[in-house]
Amino acid sequence: MVPNEKSFPRGGTIHTEAKTADLSSNIVFGASQKKVKKAPKVKDNFLNDPSEEQNDQLEAFSAESLSMDTLQEDMLVMGVVKEASATALQIALPGRLFARTLVADISEAYTRVAKAAMSGDTSEYHDLAELFPVGRIVYGKAIKTEKLGSGRISLLLSLKPADVHGSLHHKSIKKGFIFSGAVAEIQEHGYVIESGVQGLQAFVPCEEPAQTLRVGQLAFLKVKKVQHDTHQSTCTCVPVEQDQLRIKSQNETNLDYILPGSIVRFKVARHLKDGLKGSIMNESFSAYINEHHLANALDTLDAYELNEDYNARVLYVMPLTKLVYLTLNLDIKAGDNEEQEEEPLKVGSVVEKAKVLRLGSGGVVLLLNKKLKGIISYGSIRSNFKGNYDKDEVLSKYGRKTKHKVRILGYDVIESLYYCSDDPNVVNEKLYSLEDIKAGDLVTAKIFKKDEKIKGWSVKIGKVNGILEQFYLAPNVRYDVGQLVKCRVLEVNEERRVCYLSNRSEYLSKGMKLLTDYSAAQAGNVYTGTVVRCEDNYVLVKFGSGIKGVLHRQNLKEQSSFFEGQTTKFRILSRTKDQISLTLPEDKFQLGEICPVEITNALDAGLEIKISFAADDDEEDEEGNPKLEEYVGLIPLRLLSDHLELLHAQMRIHPAGSFTEAACIMQNIFSLRDVAYFGGQLTKDWQSVQVGDIIRSYVKHATEQVVDLMVCVRNYNKPVKVHVKMLRLNAVKNAPVELVPEQLLLVKVLSKEVETKTLTVSAKLTDVWSGDLGDTAKLVESYLDEVAQIKRALEETSAPISKYSVGDKIDVVFKGIDATSHDWVYTVEGSAKVSALLLSSLAGTATAPEAGSKHQAVVLWIDYSSDVLLISNKKLDIEHIAPSGALSTNLIGKAGMKAKVLLKLESVVVCSLKKGTNPLVICPIRLHPNDVENSGSAGLRQGDFCNIAFIHDTLPIAVPETVWRIWRGLKRTAESEDTPVKAKKAKVEEPTKKKKAKTEETLKQKKEELSAKKQTTKRKAEEAEKITNGQKKTQPLTNGLAKEKTKQNGKLFFEDKTPAKSAKSETPKTNGVEAKSRLPGVSSFWDSDVNQTKEASSDEDEEQDAAETQQNAAKKKRLSSKEKAKAEVKEEQRLREIEERNADPKARLETIDQYERLVIAQPNSSISWLKYIAFLLSNTEIEKARDLARRAISTISFRKTQELRNMWSALLNMELVYSNNFDDVLKEALNCNDPLEIYINVVDILKKNKKKERLASVLTTILNKFKAELRVWPLAAEAYFWLGKSDQVHNLLQRALRGLPNQEHIPCIVSFAKLYAKHDNNDMAQTLLDDVVTSYPKRIDIWSVYVDMLIKAGQIDSARNVLERAVLQKLKPNKMQVIYKKYLQLEENHGTEATVAKVKQQAEQWVKNYAKAIK
Repeated sequence: MVPNEKSFPRGGTIHTEAKTADLSSNIVFGASQKKVKKAPKVKDNFLNDPSEEQNDQLEAFSAESLSMDTLQEDMLVMGVVKEASATALQIALPGRLFARTLVADISEAYTRVAKAAMSGDTSEYHDLAELFPVGRIVYGKAIKTEKLGSGRISLLLSLKPADVHGSLHHKSIKKGFIFSGAVAEIQEHGYVIESGVQGLQAFVPCEEPAQTLRVGQLAFLKVKKVQHDTHQSTCTCVPVEQDQLRIKSQNETNLDYILPGSIVRFKVARHLKDGLKGSIMNESFSAYINEHHLANALDTLDAYELNEDYNARVLYVMPLTKLVYLTLNLDIKAGDNEEQEEEPLKVGSVVEKAKVLRLGSGGVVLLLNKKLKGIISYGSIRSNFKGNYDKDEVLSKYGRKTKHKVRILGYDVIESLYYCSDDPNVVNEKLYSLEDIKAGDLVTAKIFKKDEKIKGWSVKIGKVNGILEQFYLAPNVRYDVGQLVKCRVLEVNEERRVCYLSNRSEYLSKGMKLLTDYSAAQAGNVYTGTVVRCEDNYVLVKFGSGIKGVLHRQNLKEQSSFFEGQTTKFRILSRTKDQISLTLPEDKFQLGEICPVEITNALDAGLEIKISFAADDDEEDEEGNPKLEEYVGLIPLRLLSDHLELLHAQMRIHPAGSFTEAACIMQNIFSLRDVAYFGGQLTKDWQSVQVGDIIRSYVKHATEQVVDLMVCVRNYNKPVKVHVKMLRLNAVKNAPVELVPEQLLLVKVLSKEVETKTLTVSAKLTDVWSGDLGDTAKLVESYLDEVAQIKRALEETSAPISKYSVGDKIDVVFKGIDATSHDWVYTVEGSAKVSALLLSSLAGTATAPEAGSKHQAVVLWIDYSSDVLLISNKKLDIEHIAPSGALSTNLIGKAGMKAKVLLKLESVVVCSLKKGTNPLVICPIRLHPNDVENSGSAGLRQGDFCNIAFIHDTLPIAVPETVWRIWRGLKRTAESEDTPVKAKKAKVEEPTKKKKAKTEETLKQKKEELSAKKQTTKRKAEEAEKITNGQKKTQPLTNGLAKEKTKQNGKLFFEDKTPAKSAKSETPKTNGVEAKSRLPGVSSFWDSDVNQTKEASSDEDEEQDAAETQQNAAKKKRLSSKEKAKAEVKEEQRLREIEERNADPKARLETIDQYERLVIAQPNSSISWLKYIAFLLSNTEIEKARDLARRAISTISFRKTQELRNMWSALLNMELVYSNNFDDVLKEALNCNDPLEIYINVVDILKKNKKKERLASVLTTILNKFKAELRVWPLAAEAYFWLGKSDQVHNLLQRALRGLPNQEHIPCIVSFAKLYAKHDNNDMAQTLLDDVVTSYPKRIDIWSVYVDMLIKAGQIDSARNVLERAVLQKLKPNKMQVIYKKYLQLEENHGTEATVAKVKQQAEQWVKNYAKAIK
């Protein structure tokens, strides 16, 4: 409250000083009163000159209304509650102004109760809407605030008794004093009142049964009894209704104790042009009433006679002049709820004939519907004119009794009038308010702003605000500000005063049915809806008017894939009150039916498609053509191709608007990859499927033990279960089986139960595959055909990547090394949009060239989805790799060829023959779709050498020799079991039988040669080359397999023109019963591990050196002394090189021995152990890496807690990625470490591996266990942003404030504000920080954070405004120095010389003022 200034006297007659004894009985409201004999009244007083005054109080010449200009800071003003919510009050002020009161500005008691409610104690909490009904009169201190970024001034009204009554003193409180107090505490016999008056304790007696007030609630009170003391006074009060706030008229009353809302007697002294002038309190003070504050809205000034007394309510008192402004309208009601005799006027309604009554103060006064008062403000009239205009000419059309067409803009509860507009653009607007729009209407919206929060657009429909959310935006449409968009209204939200729209084609179609009322949701009806949430067990669908329904997946006959934002038709299954259960409409297409489709949108989940077909009801359009019906479906990403690395390439060649064919899988799910399969044969149904049939199936769900499969059989919708162990053949020991939804598997029907309509199937590889490697070759051939198809499609669009082929020689320019993958990045000469990549495994230890240097390279593979060429820059590869072409005739059917593994992709392995110029060789990762252990590529690593065998007659397609040998033997044993396979195999084995005699002779010669060399050791005999008559002999066969050698003679594998004879005689034929008994069965073959095959080194030089050493050892058994000396020197040099390499700390570690030395030298360093683990993982040694992590945990000292946590994190990461033992390891880690630290690491691990469901569960555990720890809340908030749950972050902050101690609230709020700013929600961040600096202005660190955040967001003006607020605080010099430095830095970086000088001047002035103050 602003204190009274002595320079402005209160008025009244100056009397002589009275006796002290008489003063005590005449003090009312803190001012001394003296009984004075009144002068006789002059009967003809109204004839006197009204300008003559008997006192010296300042007077006004007009009764102007309150405005933003006349409203002064900290001024007390009366208001009326217009709207109440849980967080704020909307209050109407005089002069048609509006203010907002926040929760924290009600009272200290209510703030305390609200904080307790946030902590979970809601026993005393009541909502603001319950405590403040609409129409409730309040008064408070007005505070002007400027909205950030907009420059507009808004008003806050503080109702806190401490703010409102802070200037009052307890000794001045007398009996009859009326004020607004808050209930601080409810006791058994009454209420303890929070008065806000210094030193005053107030109590309201009230027995418990009659208590109706709540803690924190404001109530008007009247002092009945008061007791004064030197330092404290006590008073007893009674509640008073707002229409009973009358105070008695006394002389010389202190205006500070006449509070707004009080009712006084007003004596009319004069009629002004815009109101009444008079006096109150026995003519002690001048008072004014504006013409809009009369008792009845349509009253005129002439209705109030001079010298007559009327009851009036105090609106406000001007702080300096002490002029009192009143209203005669004592019965204030909310106009929106007021009961009218006839139809009330609603906001937005149009009055056709509004008659002008007069030109009043503030606007043109109108008569609406012959009984209501309206006004057109002069400001709205001026806004229709630009530049100079004649005021009289403009107002001439508003002559008295003229009629105008106006629209109602709103209602003012204090002045009891409607404010209107006659602007033609406003009056003629068809869509002015939400009442003009209904859900389901088709409208044209104008885009005016992009909304990053919802990733959509804010639009205008006439004068109504609308929102186009991301889920409801039409795909593949470019949006710009100012663009007109045709939309369908989905929901009209009265609470938020906004409507939600969609411009998707599904909602704009003519036959679309939108559910807008629960009563229409009858079982069987079909409506269009949008999927807004997908869970494992259910799908949440949103219809019109905010109606939501749940589709439980268990209600579906078949598996269906859904994605958020999918818009399609749903059938009402049932409705219980407001709960709606959904299902899908009947299928339009059957399983295996191939349809022409149009791609409408490309999503992360796949391709959205549209199928147009003739409607069932034979309707015709306006032109007489059959009416078409559209069906919307989805091609999931996994159903685009059988091969993972080609999925995104298929998406690229099928853009929106393109046409193709797709096969129906189930309901609205279609497939591209299965078109060839369903197009080549009839689709089986329940009647035609037989035991022994091999049919296609898809993974529906997979766990560690069981896989649910959906078989491609019509009229059979049950999932069949297959145990994971039944998929394994143990071809590769400890190979993980990873199955994903929609993955293809073939199954063999084992039984068919007609009664229960159940199929029993097997998906074991040996049950669905004959072992013919020719089928594997066809699988790879289909892969190459699909790659060629993608290339042809890109050639049609002139894509730069389509110019290149595998094996091409190209020129590249080195760009740099990728920091994450360490791959070498190149740009391709002549094509700026195509880049090249040399994998780090191919680069090896070579030194990177200089940036910008040009090199020659050969294309190994092409990634069509990202325009990347995978290349090799090695000279040997460039020389040996030929462009793609047919397989050389001398390589057809050849085995034992040595090749180098260059690339290992998802579906194939790319190899290069070591010698000769040949095309790249393609090896499959899997021999068959059911080869879940990837046995076709087991043991192959990039950079290693392997022996391969060709399995295709024309294309360079091969498999590892060990795999080839295994399946050749299995194929032979299966001849008598499977007749169809026998016919195919007979052709293959015919040439083998013709060579039977020659093979037997060769074996006999070999046995004789081995017996003649018994004196040679077994190892030398195996390594030595056996030559008889100038020809090389093959090794004996054991169990159908040749004994493998660690090192083989290069001549055997790389002779292009004359292949080795051993390659022509691979048929495993031996004589005798013993050999026959050792022929393999299926189980014996799979007992051996393919990984056990010994492979050659990846280094070519070491390979050649080893071969030379073997040849020398075979030719020379003894060395001369000279040769021994050379050998010793060479050995010494080799050892020296090894020692130097081991001693170099910067040398790259390449062997296990080197890593072992590292961890022995640094046993407590987790970095050393992690490098070792990374090396093992790169070699797919998962079990060894896991054991090494356990070894590290047991080795590192228990005092090194951080190092141990690092190792536990590594172990957890491995278990999450490579195993299913994550939960057990997590429990172990929690027992051995600080649980909070482990949980924090687990959150990072789950985020890196994109485990969203598991992360949500972990966050719940953390927040329940460690809710008193400050750092878990920002961690959880960051995770919520990552999970896409940004709308829940604010609730998380509320939980944090409830669980944390009070001293940690500010750091928590600041952390959340930083997270909001980090994720581009600057509005919320500013709101949080603004509240903090307002409540704690002395926190300089928070001011700095606030300013830095605004500067980073580019909001320089807002940052300047915040600093201007900061420099107004009364702080210590050291803190003010920090603020001014920050202010000066801002202006130097973003301001002008003038603003810099202004800040310096302000700082100097502050220093001068401070120096004066301390003197």
